[in-house]
Amino acid sequence: MVLRCCVLVALMLVAGAAGADTYYMATDGKPDGDGSKERPWPSVEYALWKVGGGHTIIVPPGLYRGPIDIGKQYAGTKERPTIIKSEVKWQATIMGAPYHVISNADDCHWVVIDGFQVQGARYDGIKMNGDYNVVRNCWVHHNKAMGIAMHNKTGGVIENNLIEFNGGHIQFDHGVYASGDGLIIRGNVVRHNASYGLHLYPAIKNSLIVNNLVYNQVRRRGIIVACPKGGGRNKIVNNTVVEDQSLTIWNGDGEVVANNILVARGGEPLIFDEQTRNVPVDYNLCVPSSDHQGPHGITGDPLFVDRTRGHFWLRPGSPAIGAGSPEHSPDTDFWGRPREKDRPPDLGAFPFVPALATEQARARWEYGWAYYRHGEGGTIPDFWAVLEPPPMPVSPRP
Repeated sequence: MVLRCCVLVALMLVAGAAGADTYYMATDGKPDGDGSKERPWPSVEYALWKVGGGHTIIVPPGLYRGPIDIGKQYAGTKERPTIIKSEVKWQATIMGAPYHVISNADDCHWVVIDGFQVQGARYDGIKMNGDYNVVRNCWVHHNKAMGIAMHNKTGGVIENNLIEFNGGHIQFDHGVYASGDGLIIRGNVVRHNASYGLHLYPAIKNSLIVNNLVYNQVRRRGIIVACPKGGGRNKIVNNTVVEDQSLTIWNGDGEVVANNILVARGGEPLIFDEQTRNVPVDYNLCVPSSDHQGPHGITGDPLFVDRTRGHFWLRPGSPAIGAGSPEHSPDTDFWGRPREKDRPPDLGAFPFVPALATEQARARWEYGWAYYRHGEGGTIPDFWAVLEPPPMPVSPRP
């Protein structure tokens, strides 16, 4: 009996150790490998076939041909999500697909896509089906339709992605196209896509849209929040949107709009349809002024560092500094740092950081431009790192 119990305990320990493990694939991986870094498998799909869902698959730097299709049988769980992760952020490039570059099947829940460069789809760059999926830290660009699409019943996170130059149709193709209950869309830079930056349609509710920078879509549309009948009770806070139509709400009821910078060049910063009601709107900087901006809303030049170059940090003297509401401010800022509790928050996605207003902070960028430079050594700044200026040279003592 004692021996039998010992064997049972040993089997339970082995099963626990074989739980959520990490495996590797590589372009030169072999089917007879073991999934270790030294003996990787040849593809993500092969790794999933070998070990199933609920594990982490690491993809090393390199250029890989798409698509990556994740079947329903490889879904994860809350305790053990299926994680597909680039070993180095943006250095594993998945390129080209007859439909979506990375996607999962209907009802394939709890899947995380982390850190990839995704380009060249004939439809969406990343298309997530099912519930509680996550897309984070990805650079999604030059796909024919959407950058990232996520439509589900409940849950889902789209965070810290650079989403740009997606879409071939000025009406139907967007940077992000998402709907569902309880989504979190935060910390993304969304620019130069065909139609809307964030097209949250046909219905989104109980969701958080926070700390996003949205600017310069071809159609000049920023964020649209389409709620179900009766309202969505979504929170739209601390975003910076520079578009002809910055923020549009349909069927709103119970939405909160606060602490945003909404700059509409020749258009309207806030547009509500006739069905929208009971939407608290306050503590926003709107250009031009809006009838909806609330008693604490302000109008004026937000004093961006250099918006023509894509630098939407705040300069000293910006009216957005300290003009927000602590009640609606998120716990962390764009860079994931805790908000200061002893002062009113700044408006927009980026709180004022004095160092970011200096030329030295952008000295290592190509001519100060926040864009990729093609050719050998081409790179793009990491917007999710607080840039600090290089140390000043120390003069020798006399």
